[in-house]
Amino acid sequence: MKDLLVYVADADALAFVRAVLNRPQALEIRPIVFDIERHPQRDAGMVQSGAELTRMKKGQYGKALLLWDHHGSGRDHKQKPDQVAQDIQGKLDSFTWSGNSATTVLVPELEQWLWFCENAVAAHCGVTALQLQQWVDERASKLGKSVEELKNQQPKELFEHVVRERIKRTISPRDFEEIGRRASVDALLACDSFSAIAQTLRAWFPQ
Repeated sequence: MKDLLVYVADADALAFVRAVLNRPQALEIRPIVFDIERHPQRDAGMVQSGAELTRMKKGQYGKALLLWDHHGSGRDHKQKPDQVAQDIQGKLDSFTWSGNSATTVLVPELEQWLWFCENAVAAHCGVTALQLQQWVDERASKLGKSVEELKNQQPKELFEHVVRERIKRTISPRDFEEIGRRASVDALLACDSFSAIAQTLRAWFPQ
């Protein structure tokens, strides 16, 4: 039996989470054997049938972790993130995953994590942290928003602006994997959703 199954909604999340899980010392957990799978129907699919798919893996893994973006989940205009997570957790518990599973909703989406590890983003993009901050400031000013509003409400659009418009590159899961490798876990812990995952992993797999 492997230690952990992680279910995610897309290739970008898979890449970032894999990079971080491959750094157990930084996470302050023991080395673990894990698999990461992604739902073919992305965030909405995770909400609709992620628990049911995880049920089919019972007996193959000791623990299960499900995570998806609130934005695009189909529930983002109907329920608060915590309510959706509780609904999915309730299903997992009823499928005998109680005590051995966890759900985390990324609000609004995965890219929020990137703005908690800006040094890693800057290094990956080949620019200084100061240059990255200048681009973010200019974007926020142009849109009439504060920098914090932009990072919290439109993190994906902001990342796309930096990569596509400023450094003229396409975005792929490899970007998320490389940033995940460079990212400071301590900095990421300031993000509620990442912190919740890290605390769960530390409880499940202590050093």
